[in-house]
Amino acid sequence: MSVTESEPRISTGLDPLDAVLGGLYWGDNVVWQRDGVPIEPLYRAIAGQARLFETQVVVSLGTAVNTYGIPGLAVVDASPGGELVPPGELLREVRRLCRGASRRLVLFESLDTMTRSWGPAGTREFFTRCCPLLLEAGAVTYWCMSARDTPAALRDAVVGTAQIVLRVDERSLQVVKAEGRGDAAIGTVLHWRGDAGYPVLAPPEIVDRVAASLRAIRHTRELSQHDLGDMAGVTASAISQVERAERGLSLATVVRLSSALGVTIDDLLHGEDPGYRIGRRAGDPRHGITHTVTLLEDTGPSLRVDLVHLAPRERGGPPPDTHGTGIVAVASGLVQVTVGDQKPTIRHGEVLVAASERIAAWRNVGRTEAVAFWIATTEPRRFS
Repeated sequence: MSVTESEPRISTGLDPLDAVLGGLYWGDNVVWQRDGVPIEPLYRAIAGQARLFETQVVVSLGTAVNTYGIPGLAVVDASPGGELVPPGELLREVRRLCRGASRRLVLFESLDTMTRSWGPAGTREFFTRCCPLLLEAGAVTYWCMSARDTPAALRDAVVGTAQIVLRVDERSLQVVKAEGRGDAAIGTVLHWRGDAGYPVLAPPEIVDRVAASLRAIRHTRELSQHDLGDMAGVTASAISQVERAERGLSLATVVRLSSALGVTIDDLLHGEDPGYRIGRRAGDPRHGITHTVTLLEDTGPSLRVDLVHLAPRERGGPPPDTHGTGIVAVASGLVQVTVGDQKPTIRHGEVLVAASERIAAWRNVGRTEAVAFWIATTEPRRFS
């Protein structure tokens, strides 16, 4: 992916993370998957960039107080009287907050609190509707959820919809998803520690990268250290030391373990490729689009181009049996595209590129008509 000029983005407040992500786009929804760590230091880091934002809001799901100690942070109490309001009512309040062109920071308390009140299905419905709304409004939004306890269906929907997903445990921060950043960012691991209530990040050694990946895989698959040790041909104690980044694994052991887990060695170090790219629109909510991104050149001898109109909530999809590269370019509105098991949302002026056979469907998730172009490179037809 090439960019015609430099892209001004928003700092996360964490320089090593900015070096990996290139900062944040206006409209990014950032989800922190927490494994036994508090969220307050991570929220303080972004809120420390107060000069970038005209409004800073926390959506409180428990007590209507500013628990992060952030000056100028307004509180939206979603649980007046102690009971969380219905999802539709909170969604209307978020929509009201997003009126007008403004540089906003929105912080949500844990999705797990929503789950206890609304259930997994209600929370999933709220998130998958609210996330595109905040993207369209150009708000920088932080969410959080448990890496272990969040129901799998909700976790998959969150990861499939959000623009950035970061997994953090007691030692490491790992980039799970980062739309519009290129493949190199995915799987990057940074070591972190707390200092006076703020996170401090540092690039890790290779053992830190393997440690974070093994911990994430083991927890996701609900394996014990004994299980992982049996797969690798080492003791549970050795796996414990590896997960604490106190020792490494031999190449033969890594090969044996990757084979037993059904992942590549590259997956252990870098994470998996999500299977699509997005030319994320760079710009300021107050001033609109400011940059052009080139995603694909030399598309081959044959193209298919369709103009697609979608009424609000209308669904559609590409013609069947298309092979090659597929491009969804949104001219107006807000379109959610199904790419394998992911559902990224793109705004007007943005482009998604993926293998055409992976693009199964699209849906207008906005409140007005959406117009998009479907562009596909097709393999030359052969005649016998």
